[in-house]
Amino acid sequence: MSRLLTSVSRLAGRGAALPRAREGNISIMFGLSLIPILGLMGLGVDYGMAITTKTKLNAAADAAALAGVVTAKAYIAANPNDANLNQNAIAAGQQQAINSFNVNAGKVPYTTVSLTTNTVTRDHQTLKSTIQYSATIQNNFGKLFRTPTTTLGNTVEASVDLPSYLDFYLMVDVSGSMGLPSTTTGMTNLAAQNKDMYSDYKQGCQFACHFPGNNGWTLAAGKIQLRSDAVNNAVCNLLKRAAAPVVPNQYRVGLYPFINQLATLAGLTSSIATLNTAAQCGQTWPLAFTNLLDTGSTQLYTNNDPSTGTGSGGTHFEVAMPQMQSTVSVYGDGSTAAKPKPFVFLITDGMQNGQHFFTWNGKYTYPGNPSKFSGYNAAWWDGSQPSQIDPNTCAALKNAGATISVLYIPYNQISYVDYGGTVAWENGRVNGFSPTLATPLQACATTGYFYTANTPDDINKALDQMFSQALKVARIIK
Repeated sequence: MSRLLTSVSRLAGRGAALPRAREGNISIMFGLSLIPILGLMGLGVDYGMAITTKTKLNAAADAAALAGVVTAKAYIAANPNDANLNQNAIAAGQQQAINSFNVNAGKVPYTTVSLTTNTVTRDHQTLKSTIQYSATIQNNFGKLFRTPTTTLGNTVEASVDLPSYLDFYLMVDVSGSMGLPSTTTGMTNLAAQNKDMYSDYKQGCQFACHFPGNNGWTLAAGKIQLRSDAVNNAVCNLLKRAAAPVVPNQYRVGLYPFINQLATLAGLTSSIATLNTAAQCGQTWPLAFTNLLDTGSTQLYTNNDPSTGTGSGGTHFEVAMPQMQSTVSVYGDGSTAAKPKPFVFLITDGMQNGQHFFTWNGKYTYPGNPSKFSGYNAAWWDGSQPSQIDPNTCAALKNAGATISVLYIPYNQISYVDYGGTVAWENGRVNGFSPTLATPLQACATTGYFYTANTPDDINKALDQMFSQALKVARIIK
């Protein structure tokens, strides 16, 4: 019995010791688990340091890429006559990129940083900078898990557009038909007043009524807006835009009216004040291009020679376009002020007319009727010959390197009752040709540079197109 009690007592004692033994095992298990927990926490600390370092180095790379292109751009602007402009600008940009990266990256604890790629390149008018770095971070806790280091890296690109130097040759049609009212209502009003030709008294002249003995556009007297008025206003607005270049002398503009021939109202210049004066932008109606409308005698002539100047009586693209090719002073790529890129703005209704006003000693002259030039008889008209422009007329100018931007101002169809006579015949010819003018004019233009505008607002917007490409600021592109 006593032996049995002893055995029972032993079992009871062992049972009482079990909780104490379990507590000891938990402590051991917890102690063992601290090792991976602390390791994970340590890895988290290492990871956090890596993220912080990467953020700092990425910002330094961004700043370096921007510094590279901005410095190169500034060098180009400040040293246009440098014989090794691109090479020196690129070198300056690359050095500044290094300086910027080093300053912004600074000293990063436990990290070795290497700038593996630092390039600045130029493609036409775009500068591009590429920065690539690599970094090795010494881990504090990762070593315990055989991860002694963390490797980082990134590639950043930035670009900036250089200012393009542009020459704008405004080639403005001032033939008689550009004196047509700009609206159908205006055309009706002019026809009601314009009883120039006795034989066509009932007709009322609307189209090309600007010859000796005719009142023509003078009847408008600021009350009926003509297409020449709308063009003049749009040109004056364009000059305001050209008055705010990004860099000095970035834009030059010239004004070149034409009828039978091309003449110079204002030669190519960056002086907006000179251009405003020539276009009479600060005056009241009539302005320059309306004053230059064909009235039977050449204008803007030189040396009292009626065979020079705008001519009279027709619209001769086959003469004016080659003259413009000779007028363009430089066929450059726009990269520097010495290499401006030429743009020819051809502003026209698109109607060619092979007529002339007087031939003397085997050449065409335009003295007017009565003659305004000593030694020249009064001019006579050789007959209306309306037609479309031949697109081949524009090919040589484009091949030489000019961009031809055509602003086509279509004819409004002329509404009239056919009473016979010259005016009715001309109205019919114009109405027949008008729908065919756009296609050859579009072929004359450089691809993508053909605009059509009827209203004054549309003409303004179309002329503004060439100036609408704003210079882009430096930007991160990748």
